[in-house]
Amino acid sequence: MKRKLNSRRTIFMFLFVLGLIFIFFVGRKFHPETWNRSLILTPNGISHFRKWLDVSGGTKLVFKISYDKYEQVYEWSELTAIKKMIENIVLKNIDNRISGLWVSDYRAYVQSMEWQPYIVVEIGGIADLNQAKEIIGKTVELEFRLPNNEEPSYANKQARKKIAEDLKYEVEQNDWNISSFADARWSENIFYNHWTGVTLWQMPDLYKNKPSLLDIEKGEISNIITDTYDIVDYQDRSGNVKNETLYWYIFYRVNDVLKVDRETASVADVVDVAEQLWYEYEESVNKSDTAEIDSYNYVDGDLVYNLGAVVEWEEAYDIKVVRVWWNALLWASDEEIQAANKQKETTIQNVKNTIKSKDNFADAELLANGWIAKEQLDSLIPNFDENNTEEIQQYVSMWSDFVVYIRNKKAKDEDLFASLVVKNVNQESFESKMNSKVLYDIESVFVQDRETWKTAKSKNGDILNGAYFKYANTSQSQVGMPVVAINFDDKGKEIFCNITSDNVGNQMAIFVWGELQTSPVIRSKICGGTAQIDGDFTMESAKELVDALNDWALPAPLVLMQEEKISPTLWANALTGALIAALIGIVAIFAYMYIMYGRRCALVTLSVLISFIVILWFFMKLADYALSLSGIAAVILSIWMAVDANILIFERMREEQDKWRTLISAIDTAYDRSRPAIRDGNLSTELIAILLFMLGSNMFKWFGTMLTLTVLITIFVNVPLIKTLLKWFYRK
Repeated sequence: MKRKLNSRRTIFMFLFVLGLIFIFFVGRKFHPETWNRSLILTPNGISHFRKWLDVSGGTKLVFKISYDKYEQVYEWSELTAIKKMIENIVLKNIDNRISGLWVSDYRAYVQSMEWQPYIVVEIGGIADLNQAKEIIGKTVELEFRLPNNEEPSYANKQARKKIAEDLKYEVEQNDWNISSFADARWSENIFYNHWTGVTLWQMPDLYKNKPSLLDIEKGEISNIITDTYDIVDYQDRSGNVKNETLYWYIFYRVNDVLKVDRETASVADVVDVAEQLWYEYEESVNKSDTAEIDSYNYVDGDLVYNLGAVVEWEEAYDIKVVRVWWNALLWASDEEIQAANKQKETTIQNVKNTIKSKDNFADAELLANGWIAKEQLDSLIPNFDENNTEEIQQYVSMWSDFVVYIRNKKAKDEDLFASLVVKNVNQESFESKMNSKVLYDIESVFVQDRETWKTAKSKNGDILNGAYFKYANTSQSQVGMPVVAINFDDKGKEIFCNITSDNVGNQMAIFVWGELQTSPVIRSKICGGTAQIDGDFTMESAKELVDALNDWALPAPLVLMQEEKISPTLWANALTGALIAALIGIVAIFAYMYIMYGRRCALVTLSVLISFIVILWFFMKLADYALSLSGIAAVILSIWMAVDANILIFERMREEQDKWRTLISAIDTAYDRSRPAIRDGNLSTELIAILLFMLGSNMFKWFGTMLTLTVLITIFVNVPLIKTLLKWFYRK
């Protein structure tokens, strides 16, 4: 018995000392990259307790939900209900992502300002505003779109102009954050660009053709310009390369203009000046070059820039490599797979016929075009045959076929030099332009007059988007390639079924972050509730996209409008009052015990309460529990509840002593008879704590958590400790 008592005493002493070490010498260090808080040793551990918003203050963030895409599709009468649904989804997602990260205290709610609803998030325990914005505002928007073959009407163009005007207004109100309003909206043909340290000739045609547009005050937002923005190449579904003129609504801001001397004559500088002076230029390969590497000279009226040796001391090929992908199919039949294979063979033959003259091919990808080392070529095409002398070759792999066009070959010891040749150069004017350059820092927003893809919408008017997203997971396509499967809820399953049924034979594009991921042809209606993203994934990249969708998917993007720190001063008096109440309570308990049960029982009670508080704080810091006013209230309540065990045992001791039992025997009997009542009382409290955690709001959840912890400490620490201390005090 004595050995058992000593063993218990050792355990309690160990917990008490360990608790003191944790309270005064252990803290937490936050890692913003992983959002983890690791344990560290510190001489100021008492200040490292995690605090809730009502104790420590925190951050207030105000977000606007961008309803632009919904306003373009729904009538005003429908829009109110749609917005309410989106608000509820956003609030639920914010609650899940913050709760999952165990951020301290937070409150998210909808607040109307100037007749517009905003999401307001008050979050505690984060001193870094950037971290708070990253946690709350990150959005992965999932969109499903169909081809838009309609020519834009006058009304369409006016609607697009209205979008540009609204964006400009938002930017003028919050000009420190242009990208938040227009970035990642490529699915709507809205483009945000930011050029830093570029020359005029490295920017779109709009600025090159009208340099005077850039003569505005730094930081000023330009007027909306209706003009040609740029001319870009694109490839139609037949593989033909065409030019498209991007035009209509543009506004921009010049952040900085800097004139600098050219310290070096890089190839980019040479190209820049050549374009300014409208000189033609091309790359060539020669067996010798008179200029030093990364410098130029003038030869027979041409400027020749030495780009360096071509794959020095290695066997190399001047080669063009095209990879032909298999067509993506959604739940295709055997007949459809055979048709796809036949189409692949036709595509390969078309590539073979045109590979010498074209760099763009339908259903194919240009992997390499130029000189490449033999070792790199072997890693690109594992079954490449160096003994094959055919000019155009084909290699078959598991997931795709390769077509290669070999223009030239270099032995290991052969020297070849690549050069950039600028034709018919006036040396004086060229050197004058090379002396200095003007660098710009410009942000621009371009709203095209039409959308390439329109929002996927059923005949009933239901839009398919992230509002019906359930979860994502990795899977494999029919040819064994990694894909991402998107699963819808019941409503989304029905909408997806209706849309695919109405659009058999058309493409369906899936956008994530406004970026096109895949655009397969719908072969038949799909009613299983799962869509497939079959981009060029590895297992790792597919898993990354799945994690991003599951963690950050929202039906509409959030735009940060306001941020500020929240001061805890309003709660300072309440916190001080709570701590004073706890201290008064402990003193009152000691006085009551002294009067009712004597000096020894009072000292036992005080020792148990001190041990209870130390061990409670130890577990709070170990579990990284956030201290709040509701938690402090739970601690104060648990102190009075913990004393119940003392009173029960002390009363039983009196009864046993009245029966002429020895003191030690009375302590043992009192402990054994009191334990069932103590257990049942604390278990009933535990049930209440669990219900508060499961069904209550934030405040009640954390109140229930603290109550649960105190009940466990009372049962497993306080009650045995009372018996041990009683025997120790009375023996002394």
